[in-house]
Parts: sequence; C-alpha cells; structure tokens
Amino acid sequence: MSCADDIELKVIKEEHREKIADLLRKFFFPDEPLTGHTEPIGVASASEEEFVLDNIKYGTCVMAVHKPTNKIVGACMAGPQGVDEADKLFEEAAKEGDTKWGKILKMLACIERDAKVSQRYGVDKILYIIGTCVDSSMRGKNIGAYLYNAVRDLGKEKGYQLLRADCSSFYSAQIKERLGWDCINTVVYSEFVDENNKPYFSPPPPHVNCRSYALRL
Repeated sequence: MSCADDIELKVIKEEHREKIADLLRKFFFPDEPLTGHTEPIGVASASEEEFVLDNIKYGTCVMAVHKPTNKIVGACMAGPQGVDEADKLFEEAAKEGDTKWGKILKMLACIERDAKVSQRYGVDKILYIIGTCVDSSMRGKNIGAYLYNAVRDLGKEKGYQLLRADCSSFYSAQIKERLGWDCINTVVYSEFVDENNKPYFSPPPPHVNCRSYALRL
C-alpha cells in the first residue's frame, strides 16, 4: 500500500478497535454532514458506531499511520454489501424508527433501491465504503485518496468485483470524481422529505446532496 513517505497504510484489526472508535468520534461523526448537523449534533448512537466498527472483522478496513509519531491519522471503513442490501437497510431503518440513525438508514436504503448496483454492473461481490476520516491536523495531504486506493487494492485481492460509496460530503465526492469513479445516483437533501414535506437533513453548503459512486475492480 503506497502512500506519502511519512504515512503507512495498514489493515485495521480488532486490536485497533478502540483507537479507531476514538478517531471516528473526533474526526468522522462530528464532520460527516448528516451526523454532524442533525440532532444530537455530531454524536453517533451506539447502533451507528457499531454499524461502522463491525466491518473491522472482514479485514477490509484501512488506517493511515503517521510513522514519526506512530499515531493513527486516518481510517477508511469498508465491508461487504449484499445484493439484497436495500431490503436489509429498510428493515434496520424500521427498527430504529424516527431517530437520526433511523433516518440515515432510510436514506441509504432508498439509495440502494434506486441505484440497483448489482443489476447495473452485473456483480454480486460488492465492497462498500461506510465512512472515511482524516485527523484535521493532517488534512490537505491527499490521505483520503490514499485510503480509498488502498481499499480498492485490498478489495481486488479479496475477489470483490465492485467498490461502492455514498458520499454525504461534497469533499469526499470530489475525491471520487478525481479518482475516476462512476457517479450512479444523487439524492438532493432538500428533496428527501418526510410525510409533512420537511427535509430529513439540512447540512450547510456545500453539502447539498448525497452522491453515490462505484468503481469496477
């Protein structure tokens, strides 16, 4: 896994779980447009944290380590996605109900239903990037792109046919565009509304939509 001279990319293991959880709490959940700007602001529920961290067991999550300090400064969390993912997400959303995490799951379920990724690409082994974050002191060094490419390479090694991601952030979508991923679906936040026509999410600009991307491996 190639990267900058002072950064090493490593597969995340269970022994790193607590440090990764701490990194996510500091630099992912507060900055991610949906969790970071919906009540309770910047705080993930235990269910949301587990949804992300549970993917460590698949050996498909990657972390960036700053070699001079041996500090974890970035992470890309990814795991397998089934061809029936939309149904599973709708079921989980129904269990969560009218909570922030329940609303996020419902949007993700709608995205999966509309994107029809398995049919579109004719694949059944899909690796899904759940979330990526970089320590704020290390941003601007292209670490996000290095992490995505490392997960891409890892996915190829493990026999996955497609890499997927839903970018709730304008900036993460920019990276996917730069790396040549296919944009396959867009959900405009102001148009994703409840029964009273009120948007579920209203993050500040430039985060106006959630764009879904795919990359054939």
